[in-house]
Amino acid sequence: MEASEKNPSALTKLFYFMEEDKPRMVLSLVLACLGEALGMIPYLVIALLAAKLIEGTLVLQTAALLAAGAAFAHVAKFFLTWHSSMTSHRIAFRALRTMRELMAEKMARVPMGEIIDTPIGTVKNRFVDNVNVLEDSIAHFMPELPSNIFGPLLGFIIVFVIDWRMGLASLATIPLGFLFYAGMMRDYQIKMKKYVTSEQHLNASLVEYVNGIQVIKAFGRTASSYAAFSDAVNDYHDSTISWFKQSWVWMAAIRSVMPCTLLIALPLGVLFMSQETLSLPAFLACISIPLSCIGPVMKFAQAASQIAVMDTCLNVIWDFLNTPELMRPAKRVELNAESFVLDHVSFAYHNGVEVLHDVCLETKPRQVTAIVGPSGSGKSTIAKLMAGFWDATSGCVRFGGQDVQSIPSSQLAEHISYVSQDTFLFDTSIADNIRLGRPHATDDEVRKAASMACCDEFIRALPQGYHTLAGEAGGRLSGGERQRIAIARAILKNAPVIILDEATAYADPENESYVEEALSKLVADKTLIVIAHRLSTIQNADCIVVVKDGRVVGRGVHTKLLASCPTYARMWESHMQALGL
Repeated sequence: MEASEKNPSALTKLFYFMEEDKPRMVLSLVLACLGEALGMIPYLVIALLAAKLIEGTLVLQTAALLAAGAAFAHVAKFFLTWHSSMTSHRIAFRALRTMRELMAEKMARVPMGEIIDTPIGTVKNRFVDNVNVLEDSIAHFMPELPSNIFGPLLGFIIVFVIDWRMGLASLATIPLGFLFYAGMMRDYQIKMKKYVTSEQHLNASLVEYVNGIQVIKAFGRTASSYAAFSDAVNDYHDSTISWFKQSWVWMAAIRSVMPCTLLIALPLGVLFMSQETLSLPAFLACISIPLSCIGPVMKFAQAASQIAVMDTCLNVIWDFLNTPELMRPAKRVELNAESFVLDHVSFAYHNGVEVLHDVCLETKPRQVTAIVGPSGSGKSTIAKLMAGFWDATSGCVRFGGQDVQSIPSSQLAEHISYVSQDTFLFDTSIADNIRLGRPHATDDEVRKAASMACCDEFIRALPQGYHTLAGEAGGRLSGGERQRIAIARAILKNAPVIILDEATAYADPENESYVEEALSKLVADKTLIVIAHRLSTIQNADCIVVVKDGRVVGRGVHTKLLASCPTYARMWESHMQALGL
């Protein structure tokens, strides 16, 4: 399925996620409408019983027959409504699953920056809160809205058939109720959108606050003094109050007026009876049937607010599903070498600020290419372009003689192991984290990769060894240990090209030697692209590319760059001073 239509209606969006269940939803609607129709029979029975009782013509046999009919209708309504609700709930949960699956699949196809630049709280809100709100819309609103129209419509048609004057009298308060309702809905969508946006902002700020609590406590800050979180809380409070303040008075007026169908119908009915133009059974039927319509009419009156909530939540999901993707073909292509060529590449993130300008560089198979430069120079961005995380804004990134945009993502991934400075481990076993490099690897292969990455010893010392859970984001391990697990993952994958994006940046001195030893085993006989901040680790590289302010300002071997590239010479001098040499 493709969410290609940009601005469809809320119901169109909803039906998109339940495409396969449309026949079942129609069945649910029909059952709900039949249930509402049967729900009116007890009211008619009460009117007939009361009329015969007042007239003195009621006999036990007739009363029993009418009561049995009312009981049967009530039980039948229960079973029809129950079956309708069960059907719609099954549809709802399948639709919610579809929404989450589509968003998860979408995450794998959008540029990496779209994911990195989205706060975790916003992602959580998109996947959990927005989707959960829609469960009620699908399971209840969808089948109940038509039945809440059908039931009252049928009831008022019956009243009009009995006596058109009583029909008009029963409807007299409804226009006033809808007038109040129009007042309540004034600027409702704007306020609702602000409410949902402020809720998402609060979620994102809360996650950021929790993740940064150590820093906040270290500097003696509190939740109230932490500006971003405090502002988000206040904004959510203000938007909530603004939303409900407008609704309170209007909703009270609606609930007071709309249910009062007897306000006009009762005195007029008595008048018509006194004039002998309305019989007692007809009078009782005309005042009892509208009472059965009060509940559905009130629910229908809330439909627009439900649609506004539903549309706002759906827009969050819909907009993400329409995020531009990294376009990649499905058909595999022929690659002629394990090397990259960047041909006049420029790149700008989604904010439009260009960070790479006309970059040209080439890597050689089975050689080490180091990319160095000051912080913020764009060297990590180059590595991510090579890995296919983003597409170049202009120019061409080629791998094996093919534009990376013409290579299927899965095929490119087969040839590359990417080890970044921000190592992430899943909260599963250490063995399964390593096995991400090759899902079908045996336990022996996993242990061998761990041994080569210099992490077998500390893994065996853990409480459950290789079965120990890594913790959230690998929190049970140190930064250096996580880095070695990531290297073991890359060793297990055994890809011919290795991209190291400052892989030792966060390693402590004790772990650094282990990490570097693990890296030496990982890159043996591989094409290596290394983003480095410690120049001493790459001075023997086959080619060093120097990047400054998003441009290549030098390339060559270490000795040549010391003589010909002022930027590299200054970096080397600073590095030596830092080492005390």
